[in-house]
Amino acid sequence: MIDVRPEPICFLSDAIGIYIPQRFARAWHDRTVSVANVSDEDWAALEAGPDHSEYWDAWQEVCDDAKVTDINGVEFFLDQQDGGLFLIPLGMTWDDEADGWRWP
Repeated sequence: MIDVRPEPICFLSDAIGIYIPQRFARAWHDRTVSVANVSDEDWAALEAGPDHSEYWDAWQEVCDDAKVTDINGVEFFLDQQDGGLFLIPLGMTWDDEADGWRWP
């Protein structure tokens, strides 16, 4: 049997710029099922957009703590690279030599 492991996903492009956090907050049909470890206050700040006084603090909390689960049950954490937002499967580690995420 072939072992197929999930790969990182570019979830939001760097072209969205300062609106990545807001787009992330608005991306979920049912975020109570898809995204864990985000407070209602953080969701509200992100949805309000970059003019909200807590926008960037809320985004930092989300990037540090959120876990996303896809329809197949695969869990991901968030990583911002080169201005874009990536979903990285839990269990992958950063490889400095390859300059990318790898399975151990």
